Amino acid sequence: MVQSMSSDPLFPRGNPLTESMSLTTRDGVRWTAYIDGYSPRRPRRLFAQTVLPGRRLRFDSATESRISPELPAGSPFLAERRLLGLLARSPVLPEPELPPPSPGLLWQQRWQARIAAGRARGVRRGRALVNAAHLVANALLEGHWARS
Repeated sequence: MVQSMSSDPLFPRGNPLTESMSLTTRDGVRWTAYIDGYSPRRPRRLFAQTVLPGRRLRFDSATESRISPELPAGSPFLAERRLLGLLARSPVLPEPELPPPSPGLLWQQRWQARIAAGRARGVRRGRALVNAAHLVANALLEGHWARS
């Protein structure tokens, strides 16, 4: 069942370029359909070139996102039957990969690990000194009591 347009998408995940349409499949899953903008692949050129973002029909539910293989005119404001057909043919959008950590972040993590290791060594040395002092004190006290 297609519901009226809303300015507040149910599950905003993408970058909506249009108002969204809500629909529910036969199995009761609620979906939000909207036009999503994405960065097109740019060919490497010597000089910078302005490129407009691409457009695609995107479907989002609570658990997954799908991208339609086609972008019909009037999307996402299509008849319920047409939207459900596009949803059925839409492949699942893979989860975005995390970018590799920056060199600065790697450097910071290495130093934090070294500082933590140094603190742990200091704690171990401190405990060893306290244990040694305790043993010496016990030996002195036992020797003092043994003489009396």
